[in-house]
Amino acid sequence: MRFVLVDRIVELDAAKHITAEKRIASDEDYFADHFPGHPVVPGVLLVEMMAQAAGKCLMAGIERSLWPVLVQVTRANFRKSVTPGPIVRIEATIESCNNRTESAQGPITCEGTRVADSSLTFGFIQKNLLAAGFEDEVLRKYLAAQAAG
Repeated sequence: MRFVLVDRIVELDAAKHITAEKRIASDEDYFADHFPGHPVVPGVLLVEMMAQAAGKCLMAGIERSLWPVLVQVTRANFRKSVTPGPIVRIEATIESCNNRTESAQGPITCEGTRVADSSLTFGFIQKNLLAAGFEDEVLRKYLAAQAAG
């Protein structure tokens, strides 16, 4: 299973706000067990979608030698089940940011209805701890498209 839970960035204001999307495909690996015959996206994956979107927002605006990592889920609310088929919209607003920690919050909506929201805290590690040359492909594609005009 790939662990990329954001398909594309819709809009980005680096280190301030992001809107991203994820299509919920019916063949996602986790649906085999959650729940057989009644597939539902696990809440923890909704939180991870938020974390990945907020992380991309941070990566676009922080020192390039740093990499954001989720250190705390301050709050998570699940309001409605998400099933296969639709595209979910993930929004994250960065509430505070320095070189030690960052906090973000925002909703996930599906077909105009809020299905989840969370508040998250991030820390930072040195990017050189990651595999050499590793890049976030979703962010790279978005930034390349913006640069191309």
